[in-house]
Amino acid sequence: MKFLFIAPRYHMNLHYRLQALTKNSQKVHFLAMYRGKSEDYSIVEPEILGYSWCFKVINKLFNKNKGRLMKNDFELRYSHPGFFKLFWKIKQAKADVLVIKNIQSIMSIFALVIGRLMRKKIIVLLQIDKYRPKAKSYSIDMVGKLFGAKVVTPRLGDRQYKNKNRNLFYIPFAVNTDDFNKSYFVGDKINIMSIGKLQERKGHLVLAQAINVLKNKFDFKVTIIGEEDEDVYTRQLMDYIKENNLSGIIDIKLNLSHQRVTEEYKKQDLYILPSWSEAASITIAEGMSFKLPVISSDDNGTQCYVEDGVNGYIFKNRNTDDLIAKIEAIVSDKDNLQKMGQASFDIAKSNHSLDKFYESFMKLI
Repeated sequence: MKFLFIAPRYHMNLHYRLQALTKNSQKVHFLAMYRGKSEDYSIVEPEILGYSWCFKVINKLFNKNKGRLMKNDFELRYSHPGFFKLFWKIKQAKADVLVIKNIQSIMSIFALVIGRLMRKKIIVLLQIDKYRPKAKSYSIDMVGKLFGAKVVTPRLGDRQYKNKNRNLFYIPFAVNTDDFNKSYFVGDKINIMSIGKLQERKGHLVLAQAINVLKNKFDFKVTIIGEEDEDVYTRQLMDYIKENNLSGIIDIKLNLSHQRVTEEYKKQDLYILPSWSEAASITIAEGMSFKLPVISSDDNGTQCYVEDGVNGYIFKNRNTDDLIAKIEAIVSDKDNLQKMGQASFDIAKSNHSLDKFYESFMKLI
């Protein structure tokens, strides 16, 4: 069977899904509009379509974000390749199944229409809670009725609510779960890692503030991995680190390849996701797969991967005091930290393995 993935870019939360398919001898092809800075093409090289002349004109006239591409909601919604170019590429691919990211962007609508015209099986990837207060999403219902599409989300939500969308299915993010010998406290320090673009909502400053309070009590080494984005916020973060003598504790590493990020995970003892307005973060599952306890804010769609008090904690977003308490609860007992790290790995192996994803995904086809 052949799968054609269609998305703005080759995001790492797609990488493992592709790996699960190719591991089981399925063929995959990928159409994207642009390349990111830290993508891993070891599974498949995406075919880059670029942007239509129409969008470039619209972007120049109406987008107020200095003309940068794929940096704000305007571009995410309205950017697209030419319709006929996309049509021809989908036809050339001769795929059995189209896997389309999102349903509200121009590119995804084009792909849905073309897929329906070609009578393809369609899977849509969304980041929405399966169980949520509003039990039925009419847009999800519509893509099922109009395009015959099934929708997959990595977010479970709260089981006290219902899901009345019969075409909406929960499949957690997949990650590699190969076992390895884990070493903790490398360099006789408590090593903490966080990943996220240098944007205010990613919460690096909240993490730095928490570390500043705890730095005289614990011997930390904090690694922040990301990409430059918001200049004012980046300067604010850098100034805070310098003014509070955190330069020897907090190390910011930019634009690392996925292979180098993997090597960084192996050196760590704790993974922290301090961001808010986070639709879904695969780094929580990645951290778990490297035998790390994980701390996530409560404004992250994949906080459901954390079993509070078992393999990590959930803290109140933007609340430095609560983050301090959760960090201290883990790092003050090194033996328990390692037990929580092993619990993370066990959960990842049970819920997030490539084989588990493949089994669940293929049931939908």
